[in-house]
Amino acid sequence: MLRNGSGPRRPLPRRIAWVLAVASCAVGTAAVGAAPALAAGPRVTEERRISDRVRVLTIATDAFAKPTNVDVFLPVGYDADPHRRWPVTYVTAGTQNNYDSFRKVVKGVALTERYPSIIVSPDGNSGYWSDWYNGGAGGAPKYETFVIDQLIPLIDGRYRTVADRAQRVIFGISMGGYGAMMLAARHPDRFAAVASLSGAVNSNDPLLAGALSASSTFDGGAPDAIYGPRSTQEVRWRGHNPLDLAENLRDLDLQVRTANGTLNPGIGEQALSADLVSCAVEGGVHTGSVDFHRRLLAIGKAHVWKDYGPGCHTVPNFKREIVDALGGLAKVLAAPPAAPATVDYRTIEPRFDVWDWQVAVDPQRALEFLRLQGDRDAMRFTGSGRTSVATPAAYRGLALVDVDGTPTPVDAEGRVRFTVDLGPPNRVQQYTGAATRFATRRVAFAPHAVLRITSARRVRRGVRACVEAIGGAVRGARLRAGSRTARIDADGQVRCRVLRSPRATRVRASGADAFGHPARATARVRRR
Repeated sequence: MLRNGSGPRRPLPRRIAWVLAVASCAVGTAAVGAAPALAAGPRVTEERRISDRVRVLTIATDAFAKPTNVDVFLPVGYDADPHRRWPVTYVTAGTQNNYDSFRKVVKGVALTERYPSIIVSPDGNSGYWSDWYNGGAGGAPKYETFVIDQLIPLIDGRYRTVADRAQRVIFGISMGGYGAMMLAARHPDRFAAVASLSGAVNSNDPLLAGALSASSTFDGGAPDAIYGPRSTQEVRWRGHNPLDLAENLRDLDLQVRTANGTLNPGIGEQALSADLVSCAVEGGVHTGSVDFHRRLLAIGKAHVWKDYGPGCHTVPNFKREIVDALGGLAKVLAAPPAAPATVDYRTIEPRFDVWDWQVAVDPQRALEFLRLQGDRDAMRFTGSGRTSVATPAAYRGLALVDVDGTPTPVDAEGRVRFTVDLGPPNRVQQYTGAATRFATRRVAFAPHAVLRITSARRVRRGVRACVEAIGGAVRGARLRAGSRTARIDADGQVRCRVLRSPRATRVRASGADAFGHPARATARVRRR
């Protein structure tokens, strides 16, 4: 039976599981149909109290064939202050590790005693934190869907969290380093920071790719069940590979930490043990981490890069990486970066929502990358086919926005919906040998500003009128009450003028915004 849940099993020794993953690439494993999916979820079926700080949740979800477990560490002081809300740190484990590996293997409770955040450690088994392709059938397991769409809202609803990107971070070890960086790159609007610790962060590397191909067999699946064979599904591999998605990480705080695969007795590693075997593993992830580091340098992305030198894929090495990473993450949570003013994002997903942009690609288009680059004034789209787009809900209260000069209505959510024509849709999947032709189109947005007279009241000297503008400033707007007029710069701040017209019954405001759109408003004068 295909193993998608988190039931008991005897894991391979954690220090050599990655080496065996590479070796098992040549071994075929028959795929067996998954059990029927559970009811849509998630739903907590049990919560066990392990200690003052640790809870274990059992969650039923349609993302897996059986219930899954999640460790939750409450920070010191959580119960003492029932009104305080806390950041959340997600931990993604490595191959053949479980939800409780952070607690049991590296003694995570002690390591986080002074760390001011809730810790959430879900079960990744050997699934590379991805929704499995399963030979094109899809379905469970869906690790990415579980973490991003189900677990984050569940944790925010169940515990006193700060349910905001600025107070949510993620880190992982080995396969979990890949998972943390991949999830952050595919969902940069969900996390403020990400750290890879001895992470397999470049699946283009042949050795790391071999481990990924074989990893699904550890959970009873066929080789290449995660993304499909690279020879025919390379776009799926690249659509999840942190190195290929590096541009998506521009607005996150990044840490990349690794040792070089040389035994280090100074931190407690021993030659006559599995530590020595694990050195080959650390050597492999070191190569991938260096590749990723160089890619970040190439695109000008600032990040923490720490090569510890001697050290292998061992608990002592992981512990020093964790301690250092937690220090960096704590600084981010204390002073998180602001949400970006610009967007630079590429993805292979046919439908996605990022930074509140909602996009659906041409249904006739083969699987390939689409890229968004821009800001609130204009967005550049690179891809093929007719792409349906909804802007962020940034235009509430407005009626129209010009989309490339065409007045377009604003919907009830405050979005503008339009279609971008990127030429004929490519019919052949990217990276399969045929040339992929992309078109780029820039779409500009010009909102029609709206004037509002927030108040018009009679005062001793006449009429006091207060005005604001939404959707853009209206400079030098004209206020009129009876025969009296005044000029006022209307913007997002309410501004007032007194017009000496004691008998006026109405106030009128008029002007034009920065794009030349006319704006007008009228209000009845009220008594004092």
